[in-house]
Amino acid sequence: MARERRSTSSTDEDEEISSGSDSSDSSDEFAVDCSEEEEEGEVEENDDDGGESPAHHPPSDGDLKSKNVDALLRGNLVVRRQSLLPRVLSVTEGAAVCRKPFKPPCSYGYSNGKENLARRLWARKRFVPWGSLTPALVAIAKPLGIARPESDEADIVEEIVTLPPGVEPLVLWQPEQSEDGPIEVVPIAVDPLLVRFLRPHQREGVQFMFECVSGLYSAANITGCILADDMGLGKTLQSITLLYTLLRQGFDGKPMVKKAIIVTPTSLVSNWEAEIKKWVGQRVQLIALCESSRDDVVSGIDSFTSPRSLLQVLIVSYETFRMHSSKFCQSEACDLLICDEAHRLKNDQTITNRALAALSCKRRILLSGTPMQNDLEEFFAMVNFTNPGILGDVAFFRRYYEVC
Repeated sequence: MARERRSTSSTDEDEEISSGSDSSDSSDEFAVDCSEEEEEGEVEENDDDGGESPAHHPPSDGDLKSKNVDALLRGNLVVRRQSLLPRVLSVTEGAAVCRKPFKPPCSYGYSNGKENLARRLWARKRFVPWGSLTPALVAIAKPLGIARPESDEADIVEEIVTLPPGVEPLVLWQPEQSEDGPIEVVPIAVDPLLVRFLRPHQREGVQFMFECVSGLYSAANITGCILADDMGLGKTLQSITLLYTLLRQGFDGKPMVKKAIIVTPTSLVSNWEAEIKKWVGQRVQLIALCESSRDDVVSGIDSFTSPRSLLQVLIVSYETFRMHSSKFCQSEACDLLICDEAHRLKNDQTITNRALAALSCKRRILLSGTPMQNDLEEFFAMVNFTNPGILGDVAFFRRYYEVC
């Protein structure tokens, strides 16, 4: 009997070996089926024991990874592509959303409430005046290019700006008293809108710049100055205060300055625009040429230099002014020139310095935290730019100031 069993087993093994090369897939399937039967058997045994069935638990990451690797090796891996935003927004739903009309945040939209919207936005800006602990609202001006409806005139209330206790007004010029009679000329004083924010050193800086550009100094040929405060002391606010005062007041009751140009590095053009709107709102009509195309720059300069233009301030970069300097030299459309980061003018032989020096404007203000460095000739170039000839020529300056 033992011999017969061995013979049958050997014949079975021979059959399996002979058919092994042709039935590789069937052996794999047979192994998978056996593993499935073993798993079902284990599940049934666990159910009989009263324990929790592992079939109800989701497969672990390791099992999923192993199955994916086996399927990849066998060539049975199926790849399914999903949409860009799966289960969030289909293509049809996205098109439907894009076709929906824009809904403004206000119930009445923008057509009838542009000025109200601008007023609410400006009312959010609060500033604490010097010497006071309570914030003060910035006065709201009429936005440019928006017609004021008659129905909204009663709703708009202009703020009456008053100085807080302890803050004195800043009078830049007081007319002399005459014995003939009363004086009709009013003094020149800084608007309380800006006085309440000025620190003591800033008040002195505004007074100094006003005396220089208005010709009140006894020395002749002084029509400009250099404001050399360190960074963070408020050179921008002092310049805006002087600019706003000269645009509205003068010795004869008329504005001393009608048009002003602010030349600054390219990265600070938008900053100057924001600062002017921050302190004086829409009271000054300005144009800033920042990141504009050539056609926009040319049209902006033409509109500013036009005699009928209502623009008062032009903010431009050094590079833009140098490239279009011919448009400024042909017209007398500048009464005040303010140059920020003026240490760029320390070399009087550069094209930018020569282009600005050729501008027909006597009132020039340079803003720089470092006007004097290692070379005194750089300081001479800046002083000679603001007040030409006040230190003599270069040879005289070298002989009497630099060498000695």
